[in-house]
Amino acid sequence: MRTILKLASVGAIALVFSAGSVAAQQAEEPGGEAEKLGTAKEVKAEDAEAKEEASESWLPGGLSGNVAIVTDYSFRGVSQTGRGMALQGGIDWNHDSGVFLGYWASSTNFGNTYMENDFYGGYAGAIDDLSYKVSATFFFYPQDQQFNYWELGAFTGYDFGVASVSTGVIGSPDYFGTLGTGIYVPLGINVPIGTVTCPFPIPGMEKKCFDLSFDANGGYTHSENDIFTGTQHYWDWNAGMVFALPFNMKLDFRYVGTDQADNVFDAGNRFVFAAKYAF
Repeated sequence: MRTILKLASVGAIALVFSAGSVAAQQAEEPGGEAEKLGTAKEVKAEDAEAKEEASESWLPGGLSGNVAIVTDYSFRGVSQTGRGMALQGGIDWNHDSGVFLGYWASSTNFGNTYMENDFYGGYAGAIDDLSYKVSATFFFYPQDQQFNYWELGAFTGYDFGVASVSTGVIGSPDYFGTLGTGIYVPLGINVPIGTVTCPFPIPGMEKKCFDLSFDANGGYTHSENDIFTGTQHYWDWNAGMVFALPFNMKLDFRYVGTDQADNVFDAGNRFVFAAKYAF
């Protein structure tokens, strides 16, 4: 019962935010971390939509949000939920200048904490097909604040049309509150496969069933103190298929792993499924 109440509290936060939001725009993907980098096309679309929303509202810029349910909250390859399910949700504010602020939360299950809260902000822009972002994120864990920490990141990506790639570097003066100075270097690639048409008409959807893409990411983590017993660094990776359905819904099927799979249960290789809704 206690676990159910904790999960429900995360969902309630997301619903409160959604009640006050205006028309949806392109949002940070759940996961919610500020390191998620959109393509140049997506960044420009966000700026244009934020400008349009600002002209129709008293609020400068635009608001958007997301909610998700996942079979496992995997953060850089390591489960934050003991390889159990999680509820997630967040809200983002974007200005057409490129400035953004956001909040994102997920249920967790480690130590004494039951929730991760991410407060982040930064600047994102695009030049032709090149996108870039700088960000700062504060991670807050109720009931176990020893894990609280700051991260600063810089990211860049390029959209080649047939595929988009991204990379960056993230640094923390006190990674996960206990690991000392830490860095993370992410790498990502997304390959749009195309639109799948429906064999029968669906009202409001014409013949489009979903857009399909292949998405893969990897990263390297290094910290001052041991992350796992006897090691201060590790590699993580994930790859899978993303189904972008109408009505801002996405289904995400991927395989997640690390080079610590044989040593640490929460870092083991596994399949993860997520259902995500943006508003």
